[in-house]
Amino acid sequence: MRKQWEAFPAHEADKPVEEKTVPPVVYTEPEPEPQPEPQPAPQTKPQPKPREEEKPLPKEDIKPLPTPKPTIDTKPVPIAVKPKVVVVPKPQPAPEPIAPVKPKEEPFKKVTLNYFGTLITIGFPLDDDLLLQALKESAIVDAWKQLAESKYDICIKTALDARKANRLCDWAYMSLLREATEKQYGKTNEAVLMQAFLMTQSGYRIRLGMTEDKLYMLVASQYDIFKYPYYTLDGAKFYNISGKTPHQMYITQAKWDKEKSLSLQMTELPSFGSEPTPKRTLTSKKGVTASASVNKNLIDFFNTYPQACFNGDQTTRWAAYANTPVEQSVKDMLYPSLRKTIKGMSEKEAVGILLNWVQTAFEYGYDDKIWGGDRAFFAQETLYYPYCDCEDRSILFSRLVRDLVGLDVVLLYYPGHLATAVAFNEEVNGDWLMYKNHKYIVCDPTYINAGVGRTMPNMNNRQAQIIALQ
Repeated sequence: MRKQWEAFPAHEADKPVEEKTVPPVVYTEPEPEPQPEPQPAPQTKPQPKPREEEKPLPKEDIKPLPTPKPTIDTKPVPIAVKPKVVVVPKPQPAPEPIAPVKPKEEPFKKVTLNYFGTLITIGFPLDDDLLLQALKESAIVDAWKQLAESKYDICIKTALDARKANRLCDWAYMSLLREATEKQYGKTNEAVLMQAFLMTQSGYRIRLGMTEDKLYMLVASQYDIFKYPYYTLDGAKFYNISGKTPHQMYITQAKWDKEKSLSLQMTELPSFGSEPTPKRTLTSKKGVTASASVNKNLIDFFNTYPQACFNGDQTTRWAAYANTPVEQSVKDMLYPSLRKTIKGMSEKEAVGILLNWVQTAFEYGYDDKIWGGDRAFFAQETLYYPYCDCEDRSILFSRLVRDLVGLDVVLLYYPGHLATAVAFNEEVNGDWLMYKNHKYIVCDPTYINAGVGRTMPNMNNRQAQIIALQ
């Protein structure tokens, strides 16, 4: 860090691709072709005897009638497609701390936060005298060496304990550290330095940057985070998450051992305090009713979560939402009635019931009119907000099928539209795509009243991209 920091320009933030929204379509059963009215059978009359001069033709002169051609079936033909497959890497476990922390049993100051309805305490030394004398390389190194003293081990230990006890994902953990350090030091350069120190000691890949009067913590991400400018270092994108990003800053390229980039996938939900929302009852056109109440603290947390894609492929941005589980309290309320409804049904019948429930129990709404731009929902958000679109319905439906029927589901991306496909264990007719030598039957939660195996009009399965889910 003592080496002169290099100047790096900020790159413009990545943005979601704006596409023409495909409105929902209501499926109607095709009218059967009119059948000719039955005619009364003709009465049998005795046939006149052939005249003597009329002789039957010899057998060799009799030609068989031509075989009639089959009638053309106007129903959609099942489509076997090998489309582009998008595979998002499995979420990595939380980074390991650089070294096990066993602080001495000494009194310490407790900084307690109400973090999304959960009281979390981070410890700081009673004689905490962290001070950044100047915004220069040498002064930053001196302050960093100060943080490496044993008295600050309590900060690392209590932070890591909080991450584990509250099952905090990478984004939640980073946000918690920012709030804790700002409560201890205010919105100062010392708070930024402490947050960067705790992140490195917790195993994350960060860099420090500075302008004339401000210090910044930059974090590397496994994903391309939308709407945040970034700096490119060693081929990786580093983001300033805490606020406005300067057009240029001086950045150190000092590295730490075993550092890992930030993950934006959640293998489990944070265990925030419970604040149940009012119960919402949802009834499908087929009369299937289920109720849900979600945790408002999680809804507020989801509001802070950034949209992102993997490896520059914007179709991957929905995988993180679809792979996120549903909170157990939501399952306990929502799933029993749905599970009771589909009990004893075949896989196709059960999936059809869930498909119709998502199609008809929720009101469709356009993101640009409601949110001012594209926004995807986690499954619990769709159960909370009054409107949802094709992305939200597909994410929720994929979660329900995996949890309640135990079948594998993939997302299907068409330009401007998102649907799903399900891998059945039984033979199911309809439009299908091939993935891993298995048929995936199209199921579109936005094709209202359409059953399993029907593709929305103007959607081309040969151009669809499969987005694999965990």
